[in-house]
Amino acid sequence: MQGTYDPILVALSILIAALAGYVAIEFAGRLFSRRDEWVKWLVGGSLAMGSGIWAMHFVGMSALMMPIAITYDLGITVFSWLAAVVVSALALFIVSRGELTKVNLGLGALAMGAGVCVMHYSGMAAMKMDPGLGYDPFWFTVSVIIAVVASGAALVLVSALQTIRSWADVARRVGAALAMGVAVAGMHYAGMAAVTFEAGAFCAPGNLLSGGALTTPTALLSLLGLGLAIFFAVKDARDAIQAEREARAAAERLEVLAFVDRETGLPNRPRLSQLISDALGAAEPAFGLVSVRVQREDGGDGRAQLPAVAKALQADVPEGVIIARTSPDQLLILQDVYGLRRGSRELLPLLQRVDAAFGARGVRLAYGLAVAPEDGDTSQMLMLRAAARGGSIIEFGQLLAAYGDRSLGAITSYRSEPAPPVRSSAA
Repeated sequence: MQGTYDPILVALSILIAALAGYVAIEFAGRLFSRRDEWVKWLVGGSLAMGSGIWAMHFVGMSALMMPIAITYDLGITVFSWLAAVVVSALALFIVSRGELTKVNLGLGALAMGAGVCVMHYSGMAAMKMDPGLGYDPFWFTVSVIIAVVASGAALVLVSALQTIRSWADVARRVGAALAMGVAVAGMHYAGMAAVTFEAGAFCAPGNLLSGGALTTPTALLSLLGLGLAIFFAVKDARDAIQAEREARAAAERLEVLAFVDRETGLPNRPRLSQLISDALGAAEPAFGLVSVRVQREDGGDGRAQLPAVAKALQADVPEGVIIARTSPDQLLILQDVYGLRRGSRELLPLLQRVDAAFGARGVRLAYGLAVAPEDGDTSQMLMLRAAARGGSIIEFGQLLAAYGDRSLGAITSYRSEPAPPVRSSAA
């Protein structure tokens, strides 16, 4: 007795197999990343994937159009479904354990291949035909080999595609799912080719499930179930990505709070300390720290006036210069050595303008300078040295002139002692 295949049902069975493969990849990714909900994703993935694979085999068997009515035994059919769920659980369990070793791959492929064969051939046995079904040894062997090889390939693909970093990974998942669908379908139709039906055979009258009546509901329910499984997996992935973005944003906000002065928006002392340490780690560290301390003419501290001073400095600060607030009444300016050498043309005129503007408001500014590496090899030492050398704008101009005209070593001897009048070029 011969039968023919319905091409629409064949294509539908391959589509269901591919969707089941995609569910396997998606749920394996959840198992890998959501260890706190491992059991939930394992159970859900096993049910969705197993039901999808079983539905593929059922639709594939229904695609074979026979001249007799096909029915199935309820108990054996349920057993074949359970076999598909167990095989899916085994696959997800193996890939969720981490790195896929050769031993795990080999044992997993054999166990899964055996389970797939049990599912398929028990599903065939559910027809309970009289006389019984026969099997061609060659095609039976081919179907077993395909089951084992396809199972191993599925384990490799699912294990390799657990995480998504780009759209290319999404495309790989879709391609892998299609490959898995073709492989599972190949095993099924090789197994179907192995079956021989005796002339005059018929299904047992005690079978409760009608093949023709169950094909459409099975296909629709499997597509719906697999679609929902993919929807929830993708939604969970999007939620996880959103949660990660929010956590990253919260961390960035905490970093801003930790390293930025709230009142001025400038880097604070810990942040400047990091920047100085980074600069000291260069092959040839060479930079200067300019201290600007804000005080009132009546002797009070200038914390209330400091934000305005900082704003005035920021408005015209040379490119590449970093201004930080290191105490309530002090600013530190991080400047590379070459910028300091040009100080009489860039930095000093800016400080002179700010000094004159705030001097008219009863605010006195004291300036100091420390140069790395001569004045210290740690950020703390350099910041202390810069703050300790507090002098007027005249003295600071003399210091820059001495630094530019003579050598780096001239800076280390400066202690704000009275100095000769500053030259016009540095005034």
